[in-house]
Amino acid sequence: MTTMSTIDWGTGSYERVAPQLLPAAHAAIAAADPRPGQRVVDVGCGTGNAALLAAQRPGVRVTGVDPARRLLELGRAKAVAEGRDVTFVSGHAGSMPLPDGCADVVLSVFAVIFAPDAAASAAELARITAPDGKIVLTAWLPEGAGVEAMRLIIGEVGRITGQTSDMPFQWHERDQVQELFGTYGFDVTVQQHSLAFTAESPEDYWDLSYADHPLVLSIKPLLEEHGVMDDVRNRIIEVFRAANEDPAAFRLTWPYVVISAQR
Repeated sequence: MTTMSTIDWGTGSYERVAPQLLPAAHAAIAAADPRPGQRVVDVGCGTGNAALLAAQRPGVRVTGVDPARRLLELGRAKAVAEGRDVTFVSGHAGSMPLPDGCADVVLSVFAVIFAPDAAASAAELARITAPDGKIVLTAWLPEGAGVEAMRLIIGEVGRITGQTSDMPFQWHERDQVQELFGTYGFDVTVQQHSLAFTAESPEDYWDLSYADHPLVLSIKPLLEEHGVMDDVRNRIIEVFRAANEDPAAFRLTWPYVVISAQR
């Protein structure tokens, strides 16, 4: 069964979604507050939102890590266009080609939360973090129309295949994250934020953010084979319409947390 952890994030046009997540990258950078001379690693960097923001800080050395080679190439192109010195390397949260203690700050904006093994990812993030370093992650809260839409998609795949998804690690829960990272000497704090997504209409939001999203593309052939793709789309648009915060257009607010783990 397709899960968030098995998706090839290089498919489709994730770069269309990435700009909408930029405010969360700003929040993560603010929490991390990298200083001159520090080394920053952005895990699951995608097209480079957080990595490029970190590189704007004077004297900060930045590395972006992601398994999707196409997104890495887009990140490199953006870094060149902006005149930012960022190194992009292929790797994933559970295995990075980086030495022990190489990062004063480790970032992951809505990325490591989708890793298949939370414990292995935590161990790897802790391994690359310097003895006095910090890890800053963002995680969605499991509420609202956006989460309902994702559950609808995954649920329909489960209905067709007869398979169910394992309960994912609760990255938004401070106590669970503290237990995960406490083994490695980190103290965890959590701050709640929200992120607004806008479009001209619920249908336009689907077209901009979902129709070409890697998750939807990964299960689209299965849904089309069983003749339910249009029904899934219409049901999700109804979810968006019911949650719409802007009667003149479309606005949807997703709550999320910024998790800071300091050694």
